[in-house]
Amino acid sequence: MAANSHETNVRCSAEAAKSFVDWYYPQINAGKSISTAYVNAHGAYDRAGHPPADITINGLVVPTPQEWEKLLEQQRQAPKQTDPNRKLVRYDVRGWDVHVVNADYRFGAPQKLLDIHSATDGVRMMMMLTVSGTVYFGTGRNRGDDYFEKRGFQDVFVLVPNWDVLERPGAKVGRKYLVISHIYRTD
Repeated sequence: MAANSHETNVRCSAEAAKSFVDWYYPQINAGKSISTAYVNAHGAYDRAGHPPADITINGLVVPTPQEWEKLLEQQRQAPKQTDPNRKLVRYDVRGWDVHVVNADYRFGAPQKLLDIHSATDGVRMMMMLTVSGTVYFGTGRNRGDDYFEKRGFQDVFVLVPNWDVLERPGAKVGRKYLVISHIYRTD
């Protein structure tokens, strides 16, 4: 039985991590909002008194996801390109890894979800996700486009269940996991 629950948690965490990565970085590349990926302003966590997400960008503590979005916008303006099509920043993910930190995360969970889901079904997990890749500054929209500068990057996220989404029957729409901690570094 223990092997089956372990396998379930590994499979579910890998699926959740892939879903998160496949959503998060295209959002950044398109200049769209990523603030909904963070625990800030999500009902179940607000009601339970959860603190805002911890966000640290290259050693700078960032108080809100919206402030992180402002820094991303500044990144887009950093290369002083005269060509408006080359003022983009593109994140290319090279790889990621995920580990279950706590298979029975309960903070802010509605009782009905605790009754429905066990620690062995891969829903109540707290996960640590590491992502690495290359960030291209002053590039065009396409992968093969030339760039002004490139650097390696590494993100470390701690993800927890989004109780607001999981409470809905089917839970097929919305971010199923939210960021409670984010550390970002570039080379």
